Amino acid sequence: MFIPDMFKLSDPEEIRGIVERNGFGYLITNAGEGAFPMITAVPMLLSEGVLYGHVARPNPHGRLFDGAHATRALFSGPHAYISPTWYPNPEASVPTWNYIVAIAEGRPETVTDSQTVDWILSETARQYEGSEGWSPATTKPGFMEGMKRGIVAFRMPVDQMLGKAKLSQNKSVEVRTAVADRLAEVGEKALAAVMRDGTAED
Repeated sequence: MFIPDMFKLSDPEEIRGIVERNGFGYLITNAGEGAFPMITAVPMLLSEGVLYGHVARPNPHGRLFDGAHATRALFSGPHAYISPTWYPNPEASVPTWNYIVAIAEGRPETVTDSQTVDWILSETARQYEGSEGWSPATTKPGFMEGMKRGIVAFRMPVDQMLGKAKLSQNKSVEVRTAVADRLAEVGEKALAAVMRDGTAED
């Protein structure tokens, strides 16, 4: 990923925060020389430097979870179109896009341990349902065992994490503030808040 210095995130905690708050990402695996990379959209969990998730068993991506295939997981935070008309001199400006993104790199491995698979499924549900919502434990006896046979769970120890926040840093404070105000007006409040406080929170 091309990351100019002014847009580079250097705080590991900030980058991890992007992943934790935007867990639905894209798993991109090198499928071999001359082959297109395999790409799967999937919710993932980050815990103690390891990404966890699962794909449907018929998905050929699961056959690459052998600990050898280089993989990137891409997570996108708030993003939005920026119109030249929001600048003081629109006649000398062009459209752009402001956004936040994080990438985790590693080599995924298949998880076969039933207890770990149960944790992946339960924790994924808890993140989006909350502690009082649906969980695998609420299903009929035997139901989840059948569902588990239809998935391939994975773990990916993270070798490196990269983060980029393109938030009009190449503009003056006044212009950044004006752009943030316009974003808020059009409903992009999360991105506007990030631009105002200068961090990759959303």
